[in-house]
Amino acid sequence: MAGFVDPPPALPVLGDSTVLDPTTAGYRDNTAARMRALLSARVTLLVGISVTAIVAWVLYRVTSDLHIDLEVYRAGVLAWWHGGDPYGSLPATRSGAHLPFIYPPFAALALGPFVVLPWSAAVAALIATSLVALGGTLYLVARRLWPAGGTVGALTATSVALPLALVLEPTFETFRFGQVNIVLMALVAADCLVVSPRWPRGLLVGIAAAIKLTPAAFLLFFVLRRDFRAAITAVVSGAVATVLGFAVAPAASMRFWFGGMPTSGISGSPFHTNQSIQGTLARLEFPPVLLEACWLVATLALVLLAAVLIRRVEATLAVVVNAAVGLLVSPTSWSHHWVWIAPTLLVLTAYALRLRSIGWALAAMVLAVVFLVAPHRFLPGGDRRELGWNAAEHLIGNSYVLVTIVALVVLLGAARARGRCTPTSPATPPTESSRQLTEVGAP
Repeated sequence: MAGFVDPPPALPVLGDSTVLDPTTAGYRDNTAARMRALLSARVTLLVGISVTAIVAWVLYRVTSDLHIDLEVYRAGVLAWWHGGDPYGSLPATRSGAHLPFIYPPFAALALGPFVVLPWSAAVAALIATSLVALGGTLYLVARRLWPAGGTVGALTATSVALPLALVLEPTFETFRFGQVNIVLMALVAADCLVVSPRWPRGLLVGIAAAIKLTPAAFLLFFVLRRDFRAAITAVVSGAVATVLGFAVAPAASMRFWFGGMPTSGISGSPFHTNQSIQGTLARLEFPPVLLEACWLVATLALVLLAAVLIRRVEATLAVVVNAAVGLLVSPTSWSHHWVWIAPTLLVLTAYALRLRSIGWALAAMVLAVVFLVAPHRFLPGGDRRELGWNAAEHLIGNSYVLVTIVALVVLLGAARARGRCTPTSPATPPTESSRQLTEVGAP
């Protein structure tokens, strides 16, 4: 998997005049070639949009009677609006489940629009918002990987990737549960990947972390890439949002931040869909002290791994590495939290195509199969049946964790083999293409 430090030379893309030059592409009529490229891009875009619309409609039909997490969001926010405790006992969902509201108080403000709407409208609004957020994330990745393709090129790539992303298990489950994971992912992707944002970089990561704590992991991206201003902005914006939560819900804020939260059975749960290191160790029935010790060692190792990779690879790969490490070390990463697999597959596919690399293609295919099939779904789960898994079932049931760790270790090996040889280092004199690639990979 060599060539990971910067993206390889771009594929022929719409808007790049050099790739359609008769001397380089074999075209006798450059104008005709441009017309064919434009027509091909537009046809691909239209087909992609049509397929996405069909898949989105199927998603709505299949999931519109579920959305249990959206029910919990609404119940928690309504409890607060009516002077109750959002972190207390909430009404049962339509399926009869009693689930807690576990988000920071600021999230109650952000989720308000989905509460004022009637149920069916709220479901449709969340599906539409998540669909736009997923498309936006893929667009940002494509735009950063192929800057010469311009808007049309990025939209074309997005139109191909989006319907495929919708059938991945984490993505589908996020829609099915009515989760906000994809929306938070889009906020982080915009903050990290837009080259010249109109907002202070770090603002969106801070807001996302104030809604749900896990996006705070992307402070690593800013710190390791020496964008300290963005890191400070993220901390400040998250703090301001949290203070706003205290201002509007002081009692709930005190309970959330200083104790009394209903975390029992959530943090480090052995439930089979908890695809995190703590979940894996819990399913192996590690004693609590040993579990915590092993988790701390694994967390330290993964943070050190991230420190090597995030500083060396270009921006899109750095973001998905950061996401993978954050998901692994989080005490609880339900399978639907792994929505970062969608942009990850787009990044890996781009590297495979542009490097003509079997290694990158194999990595993309293995991850795609694992996150499409979700092997843990086929094993005994619930009622602590996971504790009875045999060795083979543990390998299959912890597949998200294991394949991600293997991918990160392989990438680290490639980094160490190549060394810190960037296009601007003395060992590699900069060329015109490497200058462009260095600019693409800048934070």
